[in-house]
Amino acid sequence: MTYFRPADHAMGLELQLEELQEQRRRAQVQGRVDDVQRLLPEIEQLQYELAMTAELLDRVPDEEEPPQLHDAEKLSVTEQ
Repeated sequence: MTYFRPADHAMGLELQLEELQEQRRRAQVQGRVDDVQRLLPEIEQLQYELAMTAELLDRVPDEEEPPQLHDAEKLSVTEQ
């Protein structure tokens, strides 16, 4: 069963959006007008989905406690 976490989804959308915007900038600099035009609707769709996810995040109550890392001190122990 998949557990949907809106915050994780939003972060993934932001990363995808950043990548597409970078591709659009490169296409623009290189004069690839067709690629710029092809990427614009994809960017707009991701922006819309990100906005919808942000609205969902606003309605979802915060988790009561953040996840805890147990035995964290063991992660940085080096042999002596």
